[in-house]
Amino acid sequence: MAIPITMVSGVLGKQASLPCDIRPLERDDAVYMVLWFKEEDNEPLYNFDIRGRQIAQARLFSSEKYFGKRAFFRATSHPAQLLVDDLKLSDEGVYRCRVDFRNSPTRNVKINFTVVVPPDRPVIYDARRREKTNTVEPYSEGSDIQLVCEVKGGRPRPNVTWYLDNMVIDESYETRPDGTTVNHLSYPNIGRQHLDARLMCVASNTNLTPPNNKVVVLDVNLKPVAVHIMVKEKFVSADKHYDIECKSSGSRPAATITWHKGGDKIVKSSKNFAETGNQSLSVLSFTPKVDDDGKYLTCRAENTLIPNSGIEDKWRLVVHYTPIVTLKMGSSLNPDDIKEGDDIYFDCHIQSNPKPYKLAWYHNGNELHHNVTAGIILSDHSLALQGVSRNLAGEYTCKAANTEGRGTSNQVELRVRYAPVCATDREELLGALKHETLQLKCEVDASPPAESFHWTFNSSGEQTELPARLHSSETGLSRLNYTPTSDLDYGTISCWGRNAIGVQKTPCVFQVVAAGRPFALQNCTISNQSSDSLHIECIEGFDGGLPQMFLLELVEVPALKLVRNLSLQHPPVQFFLDNLEPGTSYRIILFAANAKGRSEPVIVDDITFKGVAKYTGE
Repeated sequence: MAIPITMVSGVLGKQASLPCDIRPLERDDAVYMVLWFKEEDNEPLYNFDIRGRQIAQARLFSSEKYFGKRAFFRATSHPAQLLVDDLKLSDEGVYRCRVDFRNSPTRNVKINFTVVVPPDRPVIYDARRREKTNTVEPYSEGSDIQLVCEVKGGRPRPNVTWYLDNMVIDESYETRPDGTTVNHLSYPNIGRQHLDARLMCVASNTNLTPPNNKVVVLDVNLKPVAVHIMVKEKFVSADKHYDIECKSSGSRPAATITWHKGGDKIVKSSKNFAETGNQSLSVLSFTPKVDDDGKYLTCRAENTLIPNSGIEDKWRLVVHYTPIVTLKMGSSLNPDDIKEGDDIYFDCHIQSNPKPYKLAWYHNGNELHHNVTAGIILSDHSLALQGVSRNLAGEYTCKAANTEGRGTSNQVELRVRYAPVCATDREELLGALKHETLQLKCEVDASPPAESFHWTFNSSGEQTELPARLHSSETGLSRLNYTPTSDLDYGTISCWGRNAIGVQKTPCVFQVVAAGRPFALQNCTISNQSSDSLHIECIEGFDGGLPQMFLLELVEVPALKLVRNLSLQHPPVQFFLDNLEPGTSYRIILFAANAKGRSEPVIVDDITFKGVAKYTGE
């Protein structure tokens, strides 16, 4: 008959109990003797003999070969137990408990006894193989924990587990050939909540005894969470001293505060102070300049131990300053070519904050006043002199004042010159057919008047003098009869005048182009038609070499009565017709026109306003 086997474990050096049920099956039966054997050894290693005795007076025997004084049989427990103290590895094996009864047959029970060897205490190392005792070196917020827990010994091999504040975070481990069990911990993104958290490595291979563990406390470098410039004035005055405070909180260790202006770091102008509660204070000694207006003053707090941890507070500077005034002659004027009788103007450029409340103009130190009759016109930041005369030559300045003070401009000298200039300041565009004669009129302003003129023709970069027989001159005026006969005769014609002062610097220019009627309009399309209105749009064609305009005629049919006549001087070609009679049919006629005539018409027929859009187009 097979003997039942019970699995029992004990911890090396601790006490273990080997169970054996000694209760008789019958009430009138009783235990006589309990004998313990190990594996195949037929000699009992422990005897518990109560034949003719009470249990308390049982005769005991414990073999020195095995347990000796380390063993004691507890018969009163259920089941009864053989208690063994100070377990040794040699105690491991299969034991048999034999129970002899007064009446019942002998009972045998087998116990497979295993001795568990606890592992050594865990040892924690960092990534550089440095052992950690109670506190690991600070981790930066957002970084990853990289630690190794090593446990030597243990039978069976222990489970090695990482806990973070009593929560399992890593149960993976491996066993090396040398018998060391290792758990590599990689825990991502350490945060503010992990400061002073307990990180524990636990090694366990049995529930019979508390596991071995090693605890380290996390130290975390923290990023700043707030930074504030304490007072942001609505405006500051240039060249005035200010002490500006900035506070930061949340950083561990305390944040380093730096100041920046317009992207450039400010050095040697601030003092930093560490305050309680991981707070930092910085005081900037700042004197704003004029060019600081509109720039941002930035307070930046950063934990230098944590890359990219900086946060900023910005203050857009509004700097008030005395007006900075610059005077220039009008950009379209040549100061070396001002003629008597010309209209000229000066621009007074004012850089000022706040805006000036007064602007004054001075000629040779004397203030000028608005006088339209005298041709002196003051408007906004400009001074216009109409019909300038010799007595207006001299030095000009302008002065501006605001709440910060008064600023005076540079001096600009006005010199009056009399060399001829073209009476019109724009090129003249002329279209002509081959063998068509054009009359060109070259007028110049000069003092004294122009004495002579010469004309040139330029085509494809080659400039030639036109013969004197083709033009005639009178005071301040020259006329040229010009007839293009081939494609090479189209180009640029220039006219120069001369007087006692010199030759005209910039000629009067005439662009002669091949001219013809413009081409017809294209892709005329009607849209947004309602019960009494519509929108029509076309694409312009070639202008025939001359400026063109665009015309629309609205004709009532069948009476062919002209109802509406519209024109456009410039593209885009878009017409809008409204207030038209419902139920009436119309024809729209569109064409372009230039100095040579009209283009072929575009006709849109059968336009009827009946509440539903209906049209055709060509």
